[in-house]
Amino acid sequence: MCLTPPRVLATSALPVLLAIVCVGQTAPLGDYAGAVEQAQKMQARGDLAGAIGVLTPWVGKNPDGAEAQHLLGVAHFQQQNYPEATRHLSAALKLEAENSPAWKQTVETLAMAYYFSNRSPEALPLLEKVVTWNSGDTYFIYALAMAQTYARQWDAARRSFAKLFDLPPDSPEALALTADFLFREKLTAEAEKLILEAQKRRPEMANLHYRLALIALSNGALSGAVKHLEQELAKDPAHPMAWYYLGYAYNRQGKLDQALRSLQRSIWLNLRATESYILIADVYVQQSKYVEAEQALGRALELAPQNYEAHFSLARLYHKTNRPELARKEMAVANKLRSEGSEPRP
Repeated sequence: MCLTPPRVLATSALPVLLAIVCVGQTAPLGDYAGAVEQAQKMQARGDLAGAIGVLTPWVGKNPDGAEAQHLLGVAHFQQQNYPEATRHLSAALKLEAENSPAWKQTVETLAMAYYFSNRSPEALPLLEKVVTWNSGDTYFIYALAMAQTYARQWDAARRSFAKLFDLPPDSPEALALTADFLFREKLTAEAEKLILEAQKRRPEMANLHYRLALIALSNGALSGAVKHLEQELAKDPAHPMAWYYLGYAYNRQGKLDQALRSLQRSIWLNLRATESYILIADVYVQQSKYVEAEQALGRALELAPQNYEAHFSLARLYHKTNRPELARKEMAVANKLRSEGSEPRP
């Protein structure tokens, strides 16, 4: 599942909450209205822990206090504590007046709390409501499209993705775009169906064979991938990533000369393609062209000094060419990068 990072949702409803509590009263700081006001100020300056500390006792004393439940839910959401956020926001949702500003913010925040908790079935009906009053908000439309994807609602997801990118929902472009998102989620069979439908509707559409090649590669079908990439490149010879993946497929097939030619073309079209330099270095090593391999990896590290694969490949090259000290140094850098989360690409 691929999720977007949470954003801080609008808090325009908070003054409304405070106004509801304080109308007709001048309350001391120690009472409920004062606690809500104090928590709101803390939250506004980023003191989420302080706001939570102030409001938590009041929820215990007065669980039907919509304002405290709401503010606690939002504060926990902003801390990315989604279980607590959903607990308090679910309570607030039952207490607030439907369609009020506070209720709408509760729906929005609860929807995203469910979404980031991988609870798409619960997020989905809320997100469907949210986009009715945030029809131009791409953040919520994207979340809805992804929730529909996880729920296997392919047609609904296609319409949402189309809306996200201002495309006609039944167009070949919308089909191909939706396929890209499905492929990213490893839903390759469904993605392939959409691409083939787009191809049926518009056979000359760009990048369809390229997309089918990526699906073939993900399934280990090297010959099929080569066929699709050659067809794509016949139409668009200036497609650097198509040349890269063709080189990748040829390399996997052991066709090193063809891999080398494809990767050289990928590099000529994109001189800053780190992945092409790393892969062409691997081909050079298999051909015992160690100087060329080292030069390619050096270029990759000029472009991306913190690239794990480049350091790891260079360490192996140094080991292969009997330079143990340099090999240990590069492997130490690679291991450090790996521990910090810089993993090799699949």
